[in-house]
Amino acid sequence: MKAERPAAAVSSDQPSIETALPKMRRSPDAHADDSSDMMLLVAARAEQEYANRRRRERALPGDLLGEPAWDMLLDLYVQKARARPVSVHSLCIAAMVPPTTALRWIDKLLACGLVERRRCERDLRVVHIELTGRGMTAIEAHFAATQAS
Repeated sequence: MKAERPAAAVSSDQPSIETALPKMRRSPDAHADDSSDMMLLVAARAEQEYANRRRRERALPGDLLGEPAWDMLLDLYVQKARARPVSVHSLCIAAMVPPTTALRWIDKLLACGLVERRRCERDLRVVHIELTGRGMTAIEAHFAATQAS
């Protein structure tokens, strides 16, 4: 079982997702300079949502609440914001489901174009999964919409 990571604090001087997302979309390098604050803000919200989901699972039967793909996307976003690669093994753990189930969900995310596989340059036995631009935009749009509501 994956240990909970403490959620990052979000200060009020950081930009809101609604104001940062349009800037990011106009930027030639969608995740550089101006958008780094926004990415950290979204990552903090994604991390908090992941932690809330773990608390919810402790209160209610886990088989009622399964959304392994969402857990994977949240973890991938948070780790990308921290510049940490995510191995297939680590992503299976983040999904909180059996490895075979997690691998099926990874295949679905790949088929949807939300994630991609990359071989680790240092250890060719390890495969990393990372969000595509489409996956990043989907996560950011979700949090922009939930902040606005």
